[in-house]
Amino acid sequence: MLCLLLMTRLMKISLLSEDNLCIANVDRKKTDILFFQHDKIKSMYKRVDHIIFEHQKDDKWKLHLIEMKGSVGEGKWIEIKGKFRASYLLSQAIAGMLELEISEAIMYTTFERVKFGKLETMPAARRPGTGRPVVKMEQEWRGRNFGLNLGDRVPFLHLPIQMIRDQEGILVGDLDLHG
Repeated sequence: MLCLLLMTRLMKISLLSEDNLCIANVDRKKTDILFFQHDKIKSMYKRVDHIIFEHQKDDKWKLHLIEMKGSVGEGKWIEIKGKFRASYLLSQAIAGMLELEISEAIMYTTFERVKFGKLETMPAARRPGTGRPVVKMEQEWRGRNFGLNLGDRVPFLHLPIQMIRDQEGILVGDLDLHG
């Protein structure tokens, strides 16, 4: 069992295999990879909190990308999707260096509160891009029609995970991946 801790958030993760790789706290800013930009729109600095490569049979690996939040709304969801994109690309690079074959990628967002409404301060965010499919944020959040722009829109599985604040004020939750 893995326990991932991020400041005031704790998640216990149970995996089928004991032979796994976990990169915790991936979103730290210190890196020697020079193409990371500080610009928020294209930043590769913005990454998820945790990456897990879960060993599967036939020497394949399942990729788990975990972003831990207290609350999620429209602006935060746009940021989270950017983190998933950057982290997926980073994970593919790591897998390539380690000669790991990724068979599946699942993305998780932990949360205490979620509220989607209209973005009054970002009207451009409500307009779909030309030639892009119109997908409602709430549908993506719930795992229906979730995808990332990797040149083309690529579908992935997204699972929101409800966290509960304990007596010490720490958000806690469980993610059981035993199938």
